[in-house]
Amino acid sequence: MQPLPVDGPQRIGDYVLLRALGRGAMGSVYLGRSRGGRPVAVKVARAELAESPLFRERFRREVDMARAVGGFWTAAVVDADPDADRPWMATEYVVGPTLQQAVETHGPLPEQSVRRLAAGLAEALVAIHGAGLVHRDLKPSNVLLAADGPRVIDFGIARALEHTALTEAGVVFGTPGFLSPEQVVGTKIGPQSDVFALGAVLVYAATGRGPFGDGSTSALVYRVVHQEPDLSHVPPALVPLIVPCLVREPAHRPTPARLLSVIDVPHLDDTWLPAPIRTLVEQRHTELRALPTPNSKPPTRLMVEDPPAAPAKLIPPITAKQVEKAVRAVVDKVIPATPATGQPKKPQPVGVRFRRSRAVDLGWAAMTAFVAAVGLALQESPEGDMIRAAALVITVVFALWTIRLLVGGLGPQLGLEIGPDGLVVSCGTKERKLPWYAVSRVKVMYRHGKPWLVVWLVNAAGQPETLGYGTFKPYKGGYRAYPVSHEKGKARQGHDVGELRSALAWYASSTFDPR
Repeated sequence: MQPLPVDGPQRIGDYVLLRALGRGAMGSVYLGRSRGGRPVAVKVARAELAESPLFRERFRREVDMARAVGGFWTAAVVDADPDADRPWMATEYVVGPTLQQAVETHGPLPEQSVRRLAAGLAEALVAIHGAGLVHRDLKPSNVLLAADGPRVIDFGIARALEHTALTEAGVVFGTPGFLSPEQVVGTKIGPQSDVFALGAVLVYAATGRGPFGDGSTSALVYRVVHQEPDLSHVPPALVPLIVPCLVREPAHRPTPARLLSVIDVPHLDDTWLPAPIRTLVEQRHTELRALPTPNSKPPTRLMVEDPPAAPAKLIPPITAKQVEKAVRAVVDKVIPATPATGQPKKPQPVGVRFRRSRAVDLGWAAMTAFVAAVGLALQESPEGDMIRAAALVITVVFALWTIRLLVGGLGPQLGLEIGPDGLVVSCGTKERKLPWYAVSRVKVMYRHGKPWLVVWLVNAAGQPETLGYGTFKPYKGGYRAYPVSHEKGKARQGHDVGELRSALAWYASSTFDPR
């Protein structure tokens, strides 16, 4: 925070300005205080923007939409005046540094903090998109790190600034390296553009640099469109979360809601940030409390004629942690804790499961072994060489078939699970997980009369390793993922195919090809 400029405004609307917070594409940002004492961030438009009727119209519309944005992880719009000499808006003031300030000062965030950041930003985008807005400029300087989680600011501003005198003068809105490919090339921009920016922000948080490196604007936008992101320094456990966000094709990126369903969110508490950044947040709180209240007056003393008989005891201020501790104590009395001898119940798996039948394999093995034994007995037939030669062929073929069935029946069994997060193919202790955001198309196809579940993956996904039984072998541009009831009869096989199609239509409606 900096002192107010000598020639700057002292009051905007009903808000007294206390400090200057910075300058952005829209204009200047100030720390203000409402008449009731609430701190707010007041953004005042540049003089040249105030002269544009188009900007005022867009600004009014975007402010109206921004007021509808709810959720926990956005800085709420509390007031605005698009018709003022210089249009302004006031938002909730979030005490904490920006992600850019924190990383530049203290280095990249640890993995658990990045996961917590990802969950908060994804939930913020759900709220922003639910209000009909697209942020368009999600970047580290538009993410604030508060004690209880991140906050997204400046949603709707980039849209209001489009086609103003500044863009006509060649000013680019958005930050190179965090812009999506469709923003760079000028095609249609939608909510998935924010998902691309989210992936880039997470790379910055985890590594201290963007996924497309540093350099001039032209170099950065070229890399965004033509080169793959550099994830070599991202912790391996975070790569599967980030890669789908940075896919070039918008339709293949996950929605923020889908991301929320797959993020393993750490326990929520006020220690989600590393200690140096928590100290920085506390310093900001201290600075805010130390600011003088404008036009404050000494409190009026009441009943001076009746002084107390004894000195009053000073009651120390109650901290937030003390309040939380008291609330938890009450909750523990009302809701008993889980007994020490028991474990919390795990949620039951959701979805549809398919598994290769061991009993069917062993039953067929018994039948083929019987036929092979009959062929072996015919070797002693006195009927002639032709009969014995045919019996030898039958014995060899059915003996090999028996061995194959026994290996399949006694070995690890192949399984498939279809659920809201994706599909999982397993074989014993091994499994291959394919989240829906990594699948561009899924279909049941017949090969040599046998049904297979076939998947096509997005460009960023590599070929999964086979689990045996012919799984994940290339097939017509995709991969055979699971043999559907090959060991069963036609009737049961048809039933299982129908059940599988129903599960795909329910859980993968956007990628399931029913043809």
